[in-house]
Amino acid sequence: MSRYTLAGLAMIALASSACSDSVAPTTAGKTPLLNESEGRGVFQRYVAIGTSISMGFASDGVIAADQETSWPAQLGRLAGREITQPYIDGTGCRSPLLPPLASGRRVSGEAAGANPATMSCAELRPDVTLPAQNTAIAAALTRDVLYTTRENITDANYSALYGRVLLPGMTQLTTMMTQNPKFVSVELGGNEVLSSRSGVAIPGITMFPVSAWKPLYDQVLDSVQSVTKMAVVTGLIADAGTFPGFRRGDELWADRATFAAAFNVTVSPDCAGSPNLLFVPVRVPVAVATGAAYRQRGLGPYTLFCSGAGPTTQDYVLTPAEVAVVNAQLAEMTAHIRSEAERRDLAYFDLDALYGRSDLKPAYSVLAQMTSASPYGQYISLDGIHPNALGGTVLADAAAQAINARYDLGIPSSDAASLFASRR
Repeated sequence: MSRYTLAGLAMIALASSACSDSVAPTTAGKTPLLNESEGRGVFQRYVAIGTSISMGFASDGVIAADQETSWPAQLGRLAGREITQPYIDGTGCRSPLLPPLASGRRVSGEAAGANPATMSCAELRPDVTLPAQNTAIAAALTRDVLYTTRENITDANYSALYGRVLLPGMTQLTTMMTQNPKFVSVELGGNEVLSSRSGVAIPGITMFPVSAWKPLYDQVLDSVQSVTKMAVVTGLIADAGTFPGFRRGDELWADRATFAAAFNVTVSPDCAGSPNLLFVPVRVPVAVATGAAYRQRGLGPYTLFCSGAGPTTQDYVLTPAEVAVVNAQLAEMTAHIRSEAERRDLAYFDLDALYGRSDLKPAYSVLAQMTSASPYGQYISLDGIHPNALGGTVLADAAAQAINARYDLGIPSSDAASLFASRR
């Protein structure tokens, strides 16, 4: 399955013209396995496997400051343990986007839309020794967890990360197993669907077939349970439209006056009342950059359309029919994850603990998107998809609640932990 770079198309244009999941306990009727004092000890040997969501990848890059607030790291702290992570030194690998998005730059100073395969990739911090307890890697598919090493990774956009996270010859799964964990978190499946944000939502093309994914996922859980019986697994979101990076055409239409006055962009009348979802981290910066270029050349405004260019075109527009296809696969995958958690007596929560929040998405504003430090609200980083530190806290709390419900470990919530720390 091909994987699309979040910033590429959008930020190339911007830089060139800038002139410059709810908790669902599975424990009804079950006896807790451990009391609080014993349970806290399991996090001495906690290992996380997963994707960018677990890695601390944020604002289209990964850097130590964001890794420190990944939800597995925050979960470990709630349980009284600081987990080891493959902290990326310097400006990251690749370097995260720099606010405001109108700058068209990354923390490293590189253009936001540069080819990811050519971007700088800092080394690990000097204090890092591999293997680390957080093995998660951005863009990882479930099959990558099983089979992909730093030697055989073929995705040039993310190959450098494998060399930062994994020892030679190791996969995420073998890295987990060699650490003989007492507790494991498994957050997988999102990347099998995420490429559909390009506007092409076709199972087997931009979406990994569910029938082929299920046995891979089950193989991961089999391996986890060969070393420990205690784990938390993470379901997916219910509706792709909840990502703050997706906005309906009619939301852009409502802000058409600001588009025109501030950015020389005309929002097409086809956006009026449009239910189509536009992936605005790509579509809006392209429009804004092009509008700026037109103005410099003495041309009229650029027109932003909300109609799609067809089901096989990467237009970063999803029609309601395409959204239904995406959501159906998300639902089927989440149902499988949940059923496996129940069958195997594992803790379960899903990403809707964050992405299903009613306060996740602020009212859309192109001015906020392009010029503010938090263009996608208080929980989401600059790429419109990945959690920031506060979003990671929400997920850590949801994980702790699910773990407590299943294993009775007595892990406090972030509020309770902060209160305790303040009184010490």
